[in-house]
Amino acid sequence: MNWIEFEENVDLSKFCTIKIGGTAKKVYFPKNQQEIIDLIKLSLDIDKRFFPIGIGSNTVFSDGILEHIFVSTKNLKKYEITEKEGFFYIKAQAGVSFRIINSIVKKYNLEGFENLSGIPATIGGAVVMNAGAFGSEIADIIHEVVWIDKKGNIHKLKRKEIDFRYRYSPFQKNGFIFEATIKLKPSDKNIAQIIKKHLEERNKKQPLNLPTSGSTFKNPPNYAAGYLLEKAGLKGYRIGNVAFSDKHANFLINFGGGRFKELKELIQTAERRIGELYKIKLEREIEIVE
Repeated sequence: MNWIEFEENVDLSKFCTIKIGGTAKKVYFPKNQQEIIDLIKLSLDIDKRFFPIGIGSNTVFSDGILEHIFVSTKNLKKYEITEKEGFFYIKAQAGVSFRIINSIVKKYNLEGFENLSGIPATIGGAVVMNAGAFGSEIADIIHEVVWIDKKGNIHKLKRKEIDFRYRYSPFQKNGFIFEATIKLKPSDKNIAQIIKKHLEERNKKQPLNLPTSGSTFKNPPNYAAGYLLEKAGLKGYRIGNVAFSDKHANFLINFGGGRFKELKELIQTAERRIGELYKIKLEREIEIVE
């Protein structure tokens, strides 16, 4: 295997938005497809979990030393814009942030991305989670995905070949999204103004002034997870320095110095209480890495 950039003894709290986590023995920073393939093969050879990391808005790392093959998308930030038959196509590598996409859609006044504009995400993570907001999902605008499977094979998939569902894609815990192309069209609306309104609404409803892991649980059928948590008395419920926000009950927040055990106890308390009160099994939207 060729030399690939890496760091040792990395503080994982820097790789998730809630700022909780232990230490990664190594984090790798590949720059191209071949380096990713080499890391996948390394994970198979030494029987370690292969784990891509981007912004980490839906990820929480446990305490202690973690020895997975952590693969950061930090060096995968190339993108290109093409126009064809009245549509704009933005091809972006896994580490391209939604902030960059926002700047592009505002510059060209493109329609289709605006509902997703405030999500703290990279393209790779958003595709894996099928990230969504305000009734839209990234699946709605996906044109093509370049995916490296868990054996190191490269696939180029059109949208119709991908089984996207609510907060689900077939890429979860399965290989690496290298690149995705989204398809947008020029708009008659003021897209910059719509994005501004969405960001203002998110700021009003979500606790964005503190480290948070975003939505903790997926919405079960016919219910909003935040509504159930609030009804169960968990809005503002706190253990140590971690709590369910009193602004939005489905958001976990870290008041500073929060510990993984506090977060895990909160999640388990919520799952147990909602199960007992409403006979509903909450499904986690965040991923806990132990």
